[in-house]
Amino acid sequence: MPVNIKLSDRQPMQQEDPMGRDWYGWDDDLDLDEVFDQNRGLWRLSSRATNEHVATFSHNGIIKIVAEIDEIEVYGFTDPAKPPKSAIIGRVLRSGPIWQALIGAEVDSHRNPVTYIPDPGQVGPRPCACGCGGRTTGRSQWISGHDQRAIHERITEQWGGTLGFVRWYDEKYRSGS
Repeated sequence: MPVNIKLSDRQPMQQEDPMGRDWYGWDDDLDLDEVFDQNRGLWRLSSRATNEHVATFSHNGIIKIVAEIDEIEVYGFTDPAKPPKSAIIGRVLRSGPIWQALIGAEVDSHRNPVTYIPDPGQVGPRPCACGCGGRTTGRSQWISGHDQRAIHERITEQWGGTLGFVRWYDEKYRSGS
């Protein structure tokens, strides 16, 4: 279940920010990477956030940014009276099956700024990752067998076939061993 961060309209920070930011929130006029950088923290994320691979950022109930989570960075271990806050380290996605399943989707209207939304695999059929135009079901990003077909198409395009790839790989990576 991806973690969703609900963004307000752009606002200036009211206090000094440990991450050095001077504003937060959604701004239609800015690049998605800049909006992500300004809003990736500091949030009270539950322990289950550490198991998530995707974060979304929504504004006015619509997902505007889909990001891949590389790591959760924790701030605030110095004061045991206050629970720590966390920041998401990752990158903004602009394509792919997960992005396609989530971008523009509506999210809940709960007051909590951090919620967990249904996994894209539970969203329903989505395009096969190979680009064939077919639709997948369940959690799979591929129609059965299409991952192998996509790999072999790329191998053939680049190296003329599997034997060409094996020879290239052996020459490049095994010649020194």
